[in-house]
Amino acid sequence: MRLGEVLDRPQLSLVRLTGEEGRDREIARVHVTDLPDPGRYLASGDLVLTGLMWHRRPADSEVFVTALARAGVAALGAGDARTGSVPVDLVAACRRHGVPLFEVPVQVAFADIIATVDQSLWARRAGDLVALLGRHRGLVAAMAAGARLTDLLPAVATDLGVRCWVLTATGRVVAGTGALPAATASRLAREFLTATRLPVRVTADGTEFALATVRGRPEHRLASWALAWETGSALADAADELVSVVALERAHRDEAAIVEQRLAEQVRDALTTPGDAAGLRAALVACRLAPAATFLVTVATLTGLRAPESLASAVVTEIVRPAAPFAAVAPLAGPAAAGSTPGGPGPGGVAPDGYVLAVLAVAPDRAGDAVDQLRAAAAALAPGLGAGRLVLGVSAAAAGVGALAGAVEEAWHAHRSALGGAGPVAVVAAGELTSYALLLAGVPADTRRAFRGRLLGPLVDYDRSHGADLLHTLAEFLDCGGSWSRCAQRLHLHVNTLRYRIGRIEQLTGRDLDRFEDRVDLFLALRLPER
Repeated sequence: MRLGEVLDRPQLSLVRLTGEEGRDREIARVHVTDLPDPGRYLASGDLVLTGLMWHRRPADSEVFVTALARAGVAALGAGDARTGSVPVDLVAACRRHGVPLFEVPVQVAFADIIATVDQSLWARRAGDLVALLGRHRGLVAAMAAGARLTDLLPAVATDLGVRCWVLTATGRVVAGTGALPAATASRLAREFLTATRLPVRVTADGTEFALATVRGRPEHRLASWALAWETGSALADAADELVSVVALERAHRDEAAIVEQRLAEQVRDALTTPGDAAGLRAALVACRLAPAATFLVTVATLTGLRAPESLASAVVTEIVRPAAPFAAVAPLAGPAAAGSTPGGPGPGGVAPDGYVLAVLAVAPDRAGDAVDQLRAAAAALAPGLGAGRLVLGVSAAAAGVGALAGAVEEAWHAHRSALGGAGPVAVVAAGELTSYALLLAGVPADTRRAFRGRLLGPLVDYDRSHGADLLHTLAEFLDCGGSWSRCAQRLHLHVNTLRYRIGRIEQLTGRDLDRFEDRVDLFLALRLPER
């Protein structure tokens, strides 16, 4: 209801005192108050009625009207029963702050104004509800007939007068009313992941957006969608309706994901069953993956979060989506002991929570780009991980179904290498591993620690006790290929001093650095993590 409609009701006999230009202001509700500073209780669009009980001196009007202006009220109605007329200082304050003011005669009760406004508001809400139900019936029918959110959202948003977008937690745009710059989408996704409470308002590229959640399965923000709309073009009621529209599509996709995961589990089972080549081909075709395609395989873990077990699969599915239109993503049981199957040995024989296997088809000449896309999508989730950690190992490109088993092993080894990285997200591709790093990644963690401790432990203890630098000296000597002069020059030592240190290293380790085999052992030990 507009302010002018209230002022024009002859039975109310209201007298406008200021704000002729505010007749088109929309009234959302009526609020009656006699508090000196009612600001905390007001909202935009309120029609405020007051009996002026708060008015004691002219300065009171400034405090009262300032609070109304800050809240963005539609207008102020002042009753003259107490004072006989509206104080001139109140009129001046309203004119100064641009708050429309009208006088309520003593014979008119506030209840009459409230009844008039409420009757109009309820009639409009009833009409909106009928329109909403009609739209929902039409949406459900359209979706049942095969229409998707990318078709429906622009039409619904245009009808509501809203510019809006649906984003995943990685910032991927699912649907929208127009183009959204990638930087803006990334900013909105980051704010969505880190907001303490939703809905929240965010300013990006000079535009204010509001963000709300469209929950998915599982119910975790990492697996949910964000609905973003420009606040300058949206009403609160429209936002609620948009969330309902998007939720219909999300429910449809979640149901489809259940079927897709069951098909992906057949790929996983065939990959981990030796000799089942025919079953693997059939399972790949069912997942719309051609057996002759070029594949990447990813092994991933998501740890440290209090979340359903299915969250890891949902997160990995979202991560691989930009890299490939079709992928098979399924949970993978960690092996009980090192060197066992399925899928290759686990890290140190211990299975972290939420192993996930993903098989995706990529263009033969775009495997490197696909890895970059996986890395970028995983990094986009880092702000929402909190104390959690996301680790991905990615195989090299595998040509055809016959190379998939080897790609799975490569993904396992790359995953083990990534576990040793820092930060909430770690992604390692097999192509990034040197030959010795790939070899070490296949060794159980406890064996690696024992090997390093046995060879280098005496040097670490000696350095700690004597303030020496034997461990660093050994690393530099091997890095210089055993060249005495180059190593001495790099360490700023006399060659005789270097020979003394190397002799002490050989004495403590029991190894001879003139022997190639002993150099290799010490080289590998230096490249193993301490823990």
